[in-house]
Amino acid sequence: YGAPSEGTPASLKALTRVDVAGAYARSWSPDRAALVLVGDVTPAAARSLAEREFGGWRAVAAAPPPAAAPFASPRVVVVDMPSAGQAGVVVARPGITRADERYYPLSVANAVLGVGFSSRLNQEIRIKRGLAYGAGSGVYAGRLPGGTFARTQTKNPTAAEVVGLIEAEMTRLGTTAAPAAELDTRKAVLVGNFGRTIETTAGTAGIIGGYVIQNVPLGELARYTAKVEGVTPAAARAAAAALLDPKGASIVVVGDAKQFLAPLRAKYPNVEVIPESVLDLDRATLRRP
Repeated sequence: YGAPSEGTPASLKALTRVDVAGAYARSWSPDRAALVLVGDVTPAAARSLAEREFGGWRAVAAAPPPAAAPFASPRVVVVDMPSAGQAGVVVARPGITRADERYYPLSVANAVLGVGFSSRLNQEIRIKRGLAYGAGSGVYAGRLPGGTFARTQTKNPTAAEVVGLIEAEMTRLGTTAAPAAELDTRKAVLVGNFGRTIETTAGTAGIIGGYVIQNVPLGELARYTAKVEGVTPAAARAAAAALLDPKGASIVVVGDAKQFLAPLRAKYPNVEVIPESVLDLDRATLRRP
């Protein structure tokens, strides 16, 4: 949490072989691993394969991973890039664990908000107003609490308008229950995507491996579809009210600030402006000292 797994330009340049070896030693250990086999293989054959290939792998004493840092307070951040032809907009807020019982109502609410061409964000931002090529949202949930986000890219002068549209749709989901018919179409997207994934042995193995990492019972594989289809409009609204409310979100706009800062600051007087020249993605402040 809080650091991009793909690294940053500065962190990648500073990376050494010792760093990579140390990260491997800390992360890859049999006492923290699971082996998933899916296909025409019996339990006995699977055990034989595991013992043959991994029988000599021994756990090495290592310090436990550091505790996750608490979520930071919401911020409104503008990264000023005068040469940017468009503005990137993200509205993000803290989320939940994958094992949380609200995961399914939240997933359905998020599908209404920003999954697919007919989602509300894409309808309002692209189809009705032509302000972007597309807009969407997502849910990250794992063993530890993740996050929810909505994002798009638009012309610099319309960045503030797009922020307002995203916030309005996030708020509406939590105040007015979506019609059952709309929920049904979005549930079909989730169930269809899940079904296509488990059509292959590799896809099924990936889902099960994810459950292990996320601390979710393996029986969830058989329950996923029913849990998605069982989400009611009231449950989706309640999840959205608790977990998609933009009042608890951070807003980030990256672009040519002179074209959108005034209307954004009128609504968010506490907006932080970070010039591109001092941007530091390796610091929580996002700013070089």
